Amino acid sequence: MKRLWIAVALLAAMCGATLVNAYYCQQLADSLSGRLNQAQTLVEREQWDQAEELTRQVYQDWQDSHFYLHVVMRHSDTDQILRTFQSVLQYLELQELDQYAAANADLAAQIQLLAEMEQASLVNVL
Repeated sequence: MKRLWIAVALLAAMCGATLVNAYYCQQLADSLSGRLNQAQTLVEREQWDQAEELTRQVYQDWQDSHFYLHVVMRHSDTDQILRTFQSVLQYLELQELDQYAAANADLAAQIQLLAEMEQASLVNVL
């Protein structure tokens, strides 16, 4: 009987950790993609410097969380986001509106998809 309770406790702890991870990833994704959308709005207003500063802040926040995300997620997904960040920052420096808009939208979508992969849903279980 003691083994059963230990197993139940371990299962509950793992389920709890999974839910906390999903919540953290969703909060991070919402924050990052929201600020990337703000940067897009700044670019549309021709405020390139402010957009670049905001995007660099978002990139720094990603970097601050990168170790954790690299541990709990697929490396190829987090690496792809890093590559896309570099593209977005390069297009901002060059002030290439069309390429920036496409790369920024792609980056925000990748971040949201990464968070969706961590959510407890039937689609993710199957």
